[in-house]
Amino acid sequence: MKRNLNKKIIVIVMILSMVLSSGFSAVAIHTNASSVSLNPSYTITKTFVFSTPRIDQNNESVSIFLNESDLNRLNPGKPVVPVNLTQMEFPLGTEITNIIYEHSTPEIIPITHPLVVAMNSLPDNMQNVKRSLGIYGGTDPYPADWVSSQTGGGLSKGNHTTFFVLRVYPVRYFPLDDHLEFIRQINVTITVKTPVSPVVNDNHVYDLLIIAPKEFIQFLQPLVCHKNQQGLKTKLVTLDTINQKMFWQGRDSAEKIKYFIKDAIESWGIDYVLLVGGHKGQSFSWYLPVRYSHVAPEDDQVGAEQSFLSDLYYADIYDSKGQFCSWDSNGNSIFAEWRLSQRDEMDLYPDVYLGRLACTSKAEVKVVVDKIISYEQTKSDDQWFNRMVLIAGDSYNDTNGFIEGELATEEAAKHMLGFTAVKVWTSEQDINKKTVKNAVDPGCGFIYFCGHGNPSSWSTHFPPNGTLWCTGFENKDVYSLKNGYKLPVVVVGGCHNAQFNTTLANIAKGIRESGFSYFSRRQPFGDFWYNEWIPNCWAWLFVRKNGGGAIATIANTGLGTHGSEDFDNNTVPDYLEVLDGWLEIRFFQLYGEGHVDMLGATHGQALTGYLNRFLGNEDKWDVKIVQQWELLGDPSLKIGGYE
Repeated sequence: MKRNLNKKIIVIVMILSMVLSSGFSAVAIHTNASSVSLNPSYTITKTFVFSTPRIDQNNESVSIFLNESDLNRLNPGKPVVPVNLTQMEFPLGTEITNIIYEHSTPEIIPITHPLVVAMNSLPDNMQNVKRSLGIYGGTDPYPADWVSSQTGGGLSKGNHTTFFVLRVYPVRYFPLDDHLEFIRQINVTITVKTPVSPVVNDNHVYDLLIIAPKEFIQFLQPLVCHKNQQGLKTKLVTLDTINQKMFWQGRDSAEKIKYFIKDAIESWGIDYVLLVGGHKGQSFSWYLPVRYSHVAPEDDQVGAEQSFLSDLYYADIYDSKGQFCSWDSNGNSIFAEWRLSQRDEMDLYPDVYLGRLACTSKAEVKVVVDKIISYEQTKSDDQWFNRMVLIAGDSYNDTNGFIEGELATEEAAKHMLGFTAVKVWTSEQDINKKTVKNAVDPGCGFIYFCGHGNPSSWSTHFPPNGTLWCTGFENKDVYSLKNGYKLPVVVVGGCHNAQFNTTLANIAKGIRESGFSYFSRRQPFGDFWYNEWIPNCWAWLFVRKNGGGAIATIANTGLGTHGSEDFDNNTVPDYLEVLDGWLEIRFFQLYGEGHVDMLGATHGQALTGYLNRFLGNEDKWDVKIVQQWELLGDPSLKIGGYE
C-alpha cells in the first residue's frame, strides 16, 4: 500500500558551527571517488523504515525505545530521543548542497508523563552531586526537525576525507500537547558536489614529520635513523627553519607551524607529526609553542577553567571544504572561543596523527628516544605485553549504585582479545603506590586508569557510594616503578593529568600574585587549580621516566567529564556511552578488535569516531573533550614493536 509522504527540502550550509543536532554511532558508507570524477554533482537516496516504538513508563517520566535506532540522544537538559545515524565518506572538499526528504504521515502517540530528560554532564572532580529528573520546558517540538546533519574534514584510514553524518529522528516530542509524533518511513535524497581536482595530492615522499628546536636535533637523529630503518620515511625540521621562512603565513610561531604542517601534507604526503618540546627547564618559556583553547569558559561553567592546552589545533588543518581551519574565525587572536556571545568555527577532525614529547631538557629527549627505539626494535614478549592493568573504582555517588570506573575498565578489557586483565580495583583493594607497582613492574602492554586526577596525582573512590577516597597514585610514586623496557601505553580518565604546562616557576608567580596563601591552594582534588607548582605533570612523568614508566600516555590537559546514572534507561551506565568513557573505551576497541596498531592512528581514529558520533550535540563538553585528549608520545609508534 502506498504511504502518504510529506515532502520537505533543506538547504545545507556546510559550516560546522551551525550544526544543531546530535548523534552517536555510525555505519560507514564509502564512496568511490573515481566513479564520480566525471560527474562532480550527483545524488544519493536513502530509505529508512521504522517499527513501532516501545514506550516505557518510569516513576516520573517515560522513555522511548526503537529497534532501528543506533543510539539515544543524550543532549544535556533535553529529552532523550532515539536516533538513526548514517556516516558517509567522500573526497576532501566535497560539499553537500541539498537534502530533500519525504516522510509518511506522522502518527500521534499520547503519553501520560514527560519524556525523560538528560541532565548536564559533570566535571570529574565534582563529587557528591545528586541529579534528579528535570522537565523539558520547551514550547517547540523536539527535535526541531526529522533530519539533521554535520560535515567535517579529516583522515579516514590514511585518506583525506569529507565526513558527512546524517541523523534521522523517527520520534519527536511535543511537550505542550503531551504526545509524540512518529514516522514509519522517510526517504532522504542528498545532493553531493565533489571537488573538480583533489585538495591533497597523493604524495608519499615522507610518512613522519618531526618538528623540534635546534637544541634537540642531535639527540633526535638516532630516532630518525631508526624510523627510516623500519620503513617509515622521516623528515626532521627545526623550529628555527619554520620561523625563518618569511614566506610562511602565520601570525605567531604556533600558526607558522600549523601552516608548515599543511604544506608538508600537500608536498610530502605526511600522515604523522611528532612535536618535540615542552617548557624550557622550569621557566615559562617554551621549546615548542602551545596553543590554548577557550571552549567552556568561566561565563557558563562550574569552576574557573578559562583556557586549556590543545595540540589538536596542530592536527586539525582543513575543514570539510578543504580550507585552512584557523580556530580563530573572527580574527581576534583568541583561539577556539566558545562563549555565550562568541563561537569560533572549528572543524576538529584530525588531518594528521599527532603527538608531543613534552621534553624540558636534552636529557629528557635522550631518555625518551632510547625508550622508543628499544621498544620498537623487536616485537614485545607476549608474556608481559599481553597483560592489561585496570586501575579504577567508584567514580560517583550515583543513585543506581554503579561502580563506574570498574565497569568502564571491564568494558575496555572485553575488546582486548588475547589480553589478561590485571585488576587494581577499589572493590578489592586500596589503590596506592604498592598495589599499582606490583601490577605494573612485571610489565604490561596497556594500563587504563579511570577515575579522577590533577597534574600531580590520580585517585578514585571506594564503593559503595563513591565518597571515600582511596590513597591514589601520585607523581612521586611514578619514580618507584621498575618495569624497565616492558613499557605500557597508558590511557587515563581524569582531570588535568596531561596538563604539561606545569613548572616550578609557578611558585614565584603564585607568591607574587597571592602571597604565601598560594601554597594553601594545593589540596588533593579540592578547588580547581591549574598552574601547579611541580616540575612535570603526572602523565608526562610516566613517559620521561628513565628505567620504567610508560612508552606513551593519553590523558586530559583540562577538566575531564564522564557521564553518570542511566538517563536513557537502557540498563547501560551513561558513563560507558558518552563523553570521556566512550572515547577511552573506543581506543581499546580500535586496537583490540580493529587491529589499528599505530599509536597515532588509534588515538586519531578514536577522536574521529567521537566527532562523528557526538559533535552534532552542540554541547561544549563534546568539543572540549576532543581538544584536550592529549597524546604524549610518538604517534608513529608501532604498538608492541616490529617483528
